[in-house]
Amino acid sequence: MRNNRYMINGIVFYINADEALTPMADVLAQAMKNIPVERICDDYKFEIGFSVYICKQTDNGFTLVAPDYLNHPLLNTTEDLTVPLWILTEQTSFLREFNIEGVPTRFDKEIVIAENALSSSLICLQRFSDLGKGASGWCVESIEKKQDGKYYTIETSKYHSCYAYELLQSRKALIKALAFPYGYIIVFDGDSIIEILDENNVSLIK
Repeated sequence: MRNNRYMINGIVFYINADEALTPMADVLAQAMKNIPVERICDDYKFEIGFSVYICKQTDNGFTLVAPDYLNHPLLNTTEDLTVPLWILTEQTSFLREFNIEGVPTRFDKEIVIAENALSSSLICLQRFSDLGKGASGWCVESIEKKQDGKYYTIETSKYHSCYAYELLQSRKALIKALAFPYGYIIVFDGDSIIEILDENNVSLIK
């Protein structure tokens, strides 16, 4: 883990993460320049993408911490920002690939999941704007390819929900898709994305 030191608007900040993620730590530091100086204090929180970041005062500045996504993030934080910066890298790179302006899914937002979907190879993620307060809008369902070459949803009446961060344990590859806007459908075969449909049902995969 590398300790990255930044001077931002006259205040020293430390961002700790795997060295390979230093470019994204730089991006995070650049974004922090937009925070008014008078707001910065111990326990000040701000959101960027999937994660919430918290300023923790030290002797000579502030260290950024984030929810510990691998150890009860609703209760625990960590100075190691490797996971949140990896998620930010994955999501922003994926959006940039298709020149799409994203809509973040915060780590503690709920995702609706059809029974056995996360253990199925072929699944689709569809984002709805009307799934209720506290929901990300994402619904994960199992699909199958039939003889006509088209994909069909496997019908079920059983659904449950999980927090977005729980996908890191159950189906990590889905995390990169969670910043896509409402109305989009993303199809996975295992960990690979094989189709993306926009809000007009137009394929983005060429």
